[in-house]
Amino acid sequence: MEQNIKIFKPNSELSSEKNLQNFIENAKHNLTAFSENSWEDNIWKTSRGTRRVVARFSSNLKQKNSYSFTPLSMPMMEFSKSFIKQSYSNKPVANVQFKLDALRIIEEALVDIKGNSNILELDGSVLLKINRILTERKNSISSKNTTGNNLENIFEFLRKNLITPSLPIWSSPYKKPKDLTTSLDKDGVEHRSSRLPSDEVMMLMADLFHRGPSLSIEAEYFSAIYTILMTAPSRGSEITALPVDCLIWEEDRTGTNRLGIKWTPAKNGKAGIKWVPSVMQEIVIDAIERLSRIGEPARRAAKFAEENPQKFWVHDDCITPENFSIDKPLNIDQINAAVSTNHSKFQKLNYAKWSKSLLDGNNNQITYRTLGEQQYKNYTKKFPLWPYIDKNKKVKVSEALALFRENEFNPSLKPRNFSFYPADVNAINKRFRSKSSHRYLNLWERHNITMSNGEKISISTHQARHWLCTMAENGGMGELTIANWAGRARIRDNASYDHRTEAEKSNEVRALMIPKDANVLAKIQNRLPVTFAEIGKDLPGSAIVTELGVCEHDYAIIPCIRNGDCETCKELVCIKGFSSSLELLKSREKAVATQLEKAMKDHEMGDFGADRWVSSHAWRLAHIRTKIHLLEDENIKHGTPVRIPDEFDPTPVKETLIKKRMILDIESSIDIKEIDSIMNLKNKNA
Repeated sequence: MEQNIKIFKPNSELSSEKNLQNFIENAKHNLTAFSENSWEDNIWKTSRGTRRVVARFSSNLKQKNSYSFTPLSMPMMEFSKSFIKQSYSNKPVANVQFKLDALRIIEEALVDIKGNSNILELDGSVLLKINRILTERKNSISSKNTTGNNLENIFEFLRKNLITPSLPIWSSPYKKPKDLTTSLDKDGVEHRSSRLPSDEVMMLMADLFHRGPSLSIEAEYFSAIYTILMTAPSRGSEITALPVDCLIWEEDRTGTNRLGIKWTPAKNGKAGIKWVPSVMQEIVIDAIERLSRIGEPARRAAKFAEENPQKFWVHDDCITPENFSIDKPLNIDQINAAVSTNHSKFQKLNYAKWSKSLLDGNNNQITYRTLGEQQYKNYTKKFPLWPYIDKNKKVKVSEALALFRENEFNPSLKPRNFSFYPADVNAINKRFRSKSSHRYLNLWERHNITMSNGEKISISTHQARHWLCTMAENGGMGELTIANWAGRARIRDNASYDHRTEAEKSNEVRALMIPKDANVLAKIQNRLPVTFAEIGKDLPGSAIVTELGVCEHDYAIIPCIRNGDCETCKELVCIKGFSSSLELLKSREKAVATQLEKAMKDHEMGDFGADRWVSSHAWRLAHIRTKIHLLEDENIKHGTPVRIPDEFDPTPVKETLIKKRMILDIESSIDIKEIDSIMNLKNKNA
């Protein structure tokens, strides 16, 4: 729905008091954020997608809790409501609590220093008090930093809009805390350890799933949900958007049927299919079947509510006769049967939370009509986008996989037939996390399951996501694949879920750069040192890698006497598969062949000295073509060091010794069968 929002603009000619009044009037009458609530209400609620956004205008001046609080004092209340409306209109967010925390601190400081909560009286002394209040708060550094940033924004807003134009600039003393996800110090290690569950905990979860049906319906249901979260890195909130028919089979390129789950990420990730590993297929099918079976009664109730708004579902357990009027008062037995309670007397209903207000508003009577209106409102309010359960409005509540009835998992109470609750993150975490503030026993405590060392188990839905992503990183999965698998919109977010130790990361890099069977070619490609020993020379130290190959000259003995003329140097070792050297040699082959052809023509024409150039070019071309021939030989493996054999080019000293029969381990050049493609230069270039 289009909203006509009028943004407040200050008038520099007006007084601060007038600017403040105009700001409040604009917010009160022109802004539509939280429009479903009255301005006078001290708790505002609205929806952003599937999230419920709550603004509670409570004060820090007196103790408060979720059910009882003291509202902000006037005139701070008027400014606070206006500021929340304005900021939410500019940028809707899922949580306004830090903005409200900042406003409460301002009120607290104003009352302490000025004796009232008038925002116009903000000055340097109040800012000093705000600084002390923020410092004394027992919140985390992260919370202090966020609240401090919101205080800075409020003060900037007041100066910019000429409400308190002379207010001194204030900066939060709490800077953004370091990112413990990537920090290498002790705190970073402990943080990653706390996020990443151990393999033992994950195996105990698998065992809980296996034994679930024999333990309790609660263990069977919630272990099935967690098992799905262990299949692929997912957010707990995404479970609620799964339809009953979420499984899909498709044939891959090899003709094998693969199982996938139709999945919609919660944070702008790309909707698609999360493919189930082959070893998990039967487990996932079992988990989906459990959730579908246990949630079926809740889906039937949701379907009735969807098709019959405000009406009560007269289900099979109801004991009223057929054609019973929906406006006829129900007796205590009929009420008990309808809503699965066990009140002994009608008067007892006055003490029950669900029924007291119902009786007070209906002449102390309960009918199917009033019961239907109350129950419909009670259960549909759990779903901000009713009758849909997901933000994209593609899955209805009556089609949701993760649904259950009220009292479904309470062994001492009977489930209410006309009821339906979502298995949201809080409901799942409640079954697996251990908190001292919880009066509820989690599934580990309920079934006496502990770690092997006796420690209690506590794990959240998000830890499965951390565990799977870390396992994927360890397994060498690509970053893009991990991001898509986890439903992330940005690849860089992978870093927040990578909890490998520095040793594991180093080992992975080492394995990638220096595989166990790494040859000379692999080292050159990864820019790693090549030792003399690896190219067959008995010398300590590393050789020099050039564009043509590896130079095995020992520069500690004598400088290079070839002055960079590597093509015909016997100390140049080419490496089979090193594309750079082969391409350069072929390029130089063409150049030298052209020069040889010209020298041969000049020699035929009788040019003086041309014969020496024919010999020089032919000798050089023979070396180049020999190396090209060896580098292209399919019988030589990639990474093999390649030299010109001594048989093809013995040194002058060896030539002399051979002629005198003093060296017998090298064949005479007369007996060598020359390779036509290399040595018959005249015919090839004629």
